[in-house]
Amino acid sequence: MQIKSADAVSLTALVRRLSGISINPDNMGFLELRLSRRMRELQIRDFNGYRSILVGPDGTAEANHLVEMLATHTTSFFRENTHYEWMRAHGLPELFAAGAGKEYPLSLWSAACSLGSELWSAAMIVDQFAQERRGGVLWKATGTDISRRVLRRAASATFTEAELAGLPDDYRRRYMMRSRRSVANAEQALFRVVPELRSQTRFSSLNLIRPSPDFQLNADIIFLRNVLIYFEPADQIAALGTVLRRLRLGGFLMTGHSEALMETPKGMTQVAPSIYRKEGG
Repeated sequence: MQIKSADAVSLTALVRRLSGISINPDNMGFLELRLSRRMRELQIRDFNGYRSILVGPDGTAEANHLVEMLATHTTSFFRENTHYEWMRAHGLPELFAAGAGKEYPLSLWSAACSLGSELWSAAMIVDQFAQERRGGVLWKATGTDISRRVLRRAASATFTEAELAGLPDDYRRRYMMRSRRSVANAEQALFRVVPELRSQTRFSSLNLIRPSPDFQLNADIIFLRNVLIYFEPADQIAALGTVLRRLRLGGFLMTGHSEALMETPKGMTQVAPSIYRKEGG
């Protein structure tokens, strides 16, 4: 399946308008690969047929499918581990001392959670922190993503052997359960996050540049990592605004190491590489 340059431009413009995700229209191989999968699902032979769906009565729903299939969902357990180390050594003790986890539940938010590896990694750190405190720690975690498909996977809290790469053995023994289902190949075995962590989490769909007014959250730690690199500057500002409005005073924002903010947002102070604190509280 081949698409024309003009069609690539119009498709990528539509995706950016709906989600903020910026895709180079010259990356024809990527676009054709992703589109061909969707067209096989719809049993469409050429791009003209797909275009007719986008402009037809089901166009809005299909445009959402388009965004989902062109979005990148790269994730892994304890990716950019220095963030988790800082969180354990500095972030959580500071928040706990200020009342988070005691006077009200400490709230984690993975703002582009993909399959959930980031959120579950942070949840493991918090649970371990809670076990070390007399009386424990009240906490909850939220994962959001623009793709409902990956959210279903994230909510299932189920991973293959390969997807557990990066998860330390002690965390794996404590927080993952192996499926009892018999498989011929060990690499095909499935593992699921323990119920103690699953009961503390929720997942919901969220467009960071067009957030639903129904999405209500006050978070103490927000992960917005390896997301902004896919946005143009204006959409980066919009996405940052979405998350910072939901960050409590004294809370922390973590961005990807490869996407350090060009300018520290107003009301924020950088406390470590790619980690920012909301002033006050």
